[in-house]
Parts: sequence; C-alpha cells; structure tokens
Amino acid sequence: MKKAIGIDLGTSNSVIAFKDTSVKIIRNKENEELTRSCIGLRKDEILVGRTAYQLLKTDPINTILSVKRLMGGAIKDKMVQDMIESPYYKFGITTLKGGTEDAVAVILGGKQYTPEQLSSEILKKLKRDAEEKLGDEVTHAVITVPAYFTEKQKNATRIAAQLTGLKVQKLLAEPTAAAIAYGVDNLKAGDAKTVLIYDFGGGTFDLSILNIVDGQYMEAGTGGDRWLGGDDLDRALQVHILKRISADYKIKNIDALIEKLDQRKRYQFDAQFRDNVENIKIQLSSSMSAQLIMDGFEDENGEWIDFDITIKREEFEKLAKPFIERSIELIENLLKEVGYDMSMIDNILLVGGTSCIPLIKEMLSKKYGSEKIKVSEKPMLAIAEGAGILSHRLGDEYEPPLDGEIAVAEISYSTNHNYFIELKDDYDKIIEKQLPLPCNVLRNYKTTINNQKVVKVGIYADVEGGEKEKQTMGFFTIEEDLPLGSDIVLDFTLGIDEVFEVKAYPRSNKSKGKNIVLARGNKDSKTLDLLSNSLEKILSSDYTEAQREYVFKSAKKEIEQINSLGTDNHDSDKWDEIGTAIFTIYERAGEISDSVDEDQLAILFATVLINEYPDLVGSDVTNRMKSLLTIVKNDDDPVEKIQAMQKLKAITDEYPTLITLFTVKISSENAAKQNPSDGLKLLQMHDQIVNHFRNRRKEQAFELLDEAIEIGDKYSSGGFDLGGSIHLRK
Repeated sequence: MKKAIGIDLGTSNSVIAFKDTSVKIIRNKENEELTRSCIGLRKDEILVGRTAYQLLKTDPINTILSVKRLMGGAIKDKMVQDMIESPYYKFGITTLKGGTEDAVAVILGGKQYTPEQLSSEILKKLKRDAEEKLGDEVTHAVITVPAYFTEKQKNATRIAAQLTGLKVQKLLAEPTAAAIAYGVDNLKAGDAKTVLIYDFGGGTFDLSILNIVDGQYMEAGTGGDRWLGGDDLDRALQVHILKRISADYKIKNIDALIEKLDQRKRYQFDAQFRDNVENIKIQLSSSMSAQLIMDGFEDENGEWIDFDITIKREEFEKLAKPFIERSIELIENLLKEVGYDMSMIDNILLVGGTSCIPLIKEMLSKKYGSEKIKVSEKPMLAIAEGAGILSHRLGDEYEPPLDGEIAVAEISYSTNHNYFIELKDDYDKIIEKQLPLPCNVLRNYKTTINNQKVVKVGIYADVEGGEKEKQTMGFFTIEEDLPLGSDIVLDFTLGIDEVFEVKAYPRSNKSKGKNIVLARGNKDSKTLDLLSNSLEKILSSDYTEAQREYVFKSAKKEIEQINSLGTDNHDSDKWDEIGTAIFTIYERAGEISDSVDEDQLAILFATVLINEYPDLVGSDVTNRMKSLLTIVKNDDDPVEKIQAMQKLKAITDEYPTLITLFTVKISSENAAKQNPSDGLKLLQMHDQIVNHFRNRRKEQAFELLDEAIEIGDKYSSGGFDLGGSIHLRK
C-alpha cells in the first residue's frame, strides 16, 4: 500500500515522520534521525546528507549549504547578496542563465542549478530512505515551510516536490506543525488552549498563535523573519572565536594567514573550524564553557601554532542576545497585529534547534513569566511529527483516535503577508495580513487609455523592512473597445495554500470573465518577464500608429494563448515557443512603417521561410507558400488575392521561431561590421540551431537561440517602442 509521510525540510537538517497507530520518526539510511540539508558533488555523483557535508573538508565550492534560504529568491534580494559576499558560503550563487532578476542559480560542478532542483535532491533522499524503512512506495507528503514564507517561496517548494515525484498534500507552516504535535501529545478531548509557537530553526525564525479547541487548530496569526536563524549565530560565533585566537596568539591578520594556506589545507581548516564552532554552540547549552582544540598553522613569524582556547557561555550569550531581542520584538509585533495580549496566551512553546539555547528561555521567562514557557520535549523533531500526523489525517487510511486521544479535526489558516497589486503609479493593498484563509476579494480598477487591450497584473507582498517583493504576475486582454476610465473588476482568491487565482472582467459584462495564468515556474516566469519588460521598455518611446497597432494586436494574441495553457503547465515546452514569438513581435515592429502593412510583412516572411529554411518547414508547406505568393503577386481576381493572403498569413504565423532565427543571421551581418568575432560566432550559432531543429533537439535549439538573441541584441538595427499602457488605476 502506497504511503504518505511528513517532511520537515529544514535549512540545516531535514526530518521524516510517519504515522500509523502512533507517530514515529523515520531514521535515514545512515540510521540518523536528522538528515543534513546539504548537497555535494563527488566526481559526477550528487550526494546528500552527512556524506555531502563531509565534502566541506575537500571541496567546499561544490558543497551546498542552506539552499532553503535561496528558495523563491531573487539575485537582487539583500539576503542573497549577503550570502554571495559571505565567506561562510563557498559555493557560487549567480543570475539564472536565461532567467530574470527575480530568479537565482547555484553553481555545482560548473553547472547551474535552481534552488528548487537542489532541494529536490534532498527530498529524493528523504523519499528513498522512507521507502526503504517502510518497505513501500511513498507518493504523498505534507511538507513544512516557514510561516513567513511568501507565496513565491511556497511555490518554489511545490516545484521541488514535483521534481521529486511527490504529491504535496499540504504545505504546512512549521510552527503549526509543532502545535499539532504539541496538541496530540499534551491535550485531551475537550481541552482548549491558546499557544504561541516560537520556532527558532537553522535558517528561519517563525511565530504562530494558534487556538486549539477539541482538535480544531485555528491560526490567529503568523509572523517571524525568514532571514533569522541558527546559521546567523554560528557565523557570529565564528567571527568572535577568530578574534579570540588573534588576541590570544598575538596574530595580527588571521584572515590573511588562512587565505595563504594551500587550497587543501584551507578547505580542511575551514571545515574543521565550522564543525568545532557548531559543537561549541551545542555544548554551551548544557555547560558553562567549551573548548576549541584543533590543528592550526604557521603564524606571521613562521612558527607553528595549534589552537586551544576556552569559550565561556557568557561570551556566547553576549553574541546571541541581539538575535534573541530581535525575536522578542517580532513576538510583540505579532501580538499587536492580531490584537492579542500576552495574558491571552496559555503557553509559549519553544521548538527548533536554536531554541535549546538557555538564554532564550531565560529572556522569554523574564519578559513573559516562566510559567508560560514550555520547551518542546523534541525541539528538533516536533515539526516533522506534526507533519506526519497531518499527512496521516489527510490520507485515505485515516483511523479514528483512541479514547481520550485528541484528533486533528480541522486546521484553519491565516495570511502571513499583506498583498498588493501594481497599478500605473502606485500599489493597492488587496489582502490584509492575518486574514483567515481562503479569502476572496473583488477590486474595481479603471483603464488608463482609450480602447486598452492589454493589462498586466503584478502581485507583490510586503517583506522585511516594508519592502514590496514581486510574487507573481500575469496578463489579460480586453475584447471590447472601452473608453478611458472604464471599470475593470479583478477577482482575487487566495487559497488555503496561499496560492493566488485571479479572474478579470469588464464591470459592464461579467460574462466576459477570464482566468489569468500567473507565473509559477521558470519557463513561464521567463516568458512573462520578457513580455512585461519589453512592453514596459517600449511604453516610454514614440512609435508610429502602425507599429502600435501591430504590437498590441500581436501581444494580445500571445496572451490569449498563454491563458489557454492553464495553471498546471508552468514548465511546458510551449513557453519556449511563446517566448520566441514574443521576441519576434518586437523584431518585426522595428521593420514596420506606416507604408508597410501586414500583407507586405507576410510576403517578406514567406520569402524568408522559402529561401532560408525550406527543409525545416517541409516541402508541402514550401510549395503551398510558393503557390500562394504567385496568386498574391499575379492574380487579377481581388477575392482570390485576399483569400491567398489570409492563408499565407496563417502559415507564416506558425513559424515565429524561424523568423526570429533569421534575425540572428541578420544580426551576424551587422555584428561583422563592428565586431567580426561576434559576427562569426552568431553565424555559427545560427547554423548550430538549424542543425538542432533538423535533428529534433528542440530544447538545445531554444537554449542556444536564447544565447544568440542576447548577443545579437547588441547589433540589432534599433529599438522600438509602444505607446499606450498595460496598467490599471484606481
């Protein structure tokens, strides 16, 4: 019988849980409860877990840590930039090739991987280990995510699960998972409690206030900081210990000495130092002091030194105190947001590995009273256990509880961010933080030009520091010829999993409602960003009426095709074709003048297809275009000409990729005049793309075409712009 499991997909460690008659932690293949959330590369083999973590000693550049912090991230995010600059992370973090500034890539073995792909490697190991221990196939899972994850980050987690072959029963907030485990273990049927879950993990800090009443779990509110975690304390302790070593051993520049070590010794030192510091942090939770004893290196005078220093708990607590104060500040913010007083909270439950630090309990007790503070009996395992319990509850084999045992009956969720829509000159808040989910909101907006045909819907969330971070976007088209200021209704639904659905319709005609496909993956995001960026760019320049009409009409057609794809095809190959078609629209726009109409363009494009790519379009299509061209050019019957031209347009519209490919060839000629090297490169790329298409290697063809377009853009004959607007206003 196929199984469903609970997974705590952590920043530092991951855990698997399974429930039948009772909930239990599934040990991994190495017989450990915790699996390191670490990915490494040895030769051509991807490793996950402890074996990957051991590679830090020999190859930290190909050992990936804390990938969860990059899930749903953008290269421009401050935390992503901090990770890039931090010596703590040795691996490469860069812009996603062929992607946008709203994405990020990790370098492993010289290749780019998305955070979703790397997280899927962790999930694959967890799935394999669970299947081995359970003796059956695992098909479904409840996967926990930080309460403060945005819609974009949650979607990245879903993609990782999809790449793994797991069906997600529910993305469950980590503190809510801990509350489920707490309630099942500590409450009896009929009990009622209000619990604040304080979840201080390796990479994130999460808060949830839950009302637990007879198996009902009702989120009153969530909060936290997705960039605050035990990793930050580790780094602070590392810096402090290096300063202590410098002072105790009179070393002027210890960083320079470490950098001077040969690569093998430097990697080994860094890995051993990281391990020692982490162990010191753990020891200081139960002891008043801990020793660092490890091999050193030659000092600035050429004398060999080994390190033996004692770190006192008070030293570490001084470093940890600002982080804990930040966590208390976040508790106060959450209480204020939901309108709760601490007197309404029965218990503050501490979970997550970092919450084992004694100073946390001490400071929380001093602030809120020691009687309220409860430390989870299994701080590192409670989240996985809660996920396992819910996974069992959501499965087909749910069994009623034993007498006196609390059952997980229902869970109600709340929004964890304010959400906004981007308007022409501002943002409009559409959904408030801490609202019960699901929620539905109708908003009325107005068109910003006469006969507006294209509208962009960009959704943003507020994050740390009040910044607005783009979550997703899509487009819709307007069929009617509406005057400026016409009413357009947007119907927003935010589901239980905090996934948006958006419909749009003119207020005067609800029957014209359209579902909008929102960006969810990499291919769809790339294509929709291409459309958005190109339209935004050309809005600022002057275009002829013919150019504006052509671009609007063509973009409208592609948007309609996008929305016909549906919401579950975010990585379909069709997105590559649509992206190429969008690029072609703008290439064509530059060639249009008031004296050149669509008929002339169709003749031009047909001629290109016949002369340049007859084998790719096929002999039947080539001969049909030749016949139609003869009729268009020579036939005296106007009706025959019109019919032939319509057929010719229909054919050329089927081959936007080849038209774009021809622009690469034109760009190679332009480049040859300015940069012969690029000119030759573009021509060679053109021929390689043709060869890929001939051999049905579409993925390689589109990938190389993207590269060629990027190079060719520098040598295009000129830009173009689109008058009008793609935004609404209030």
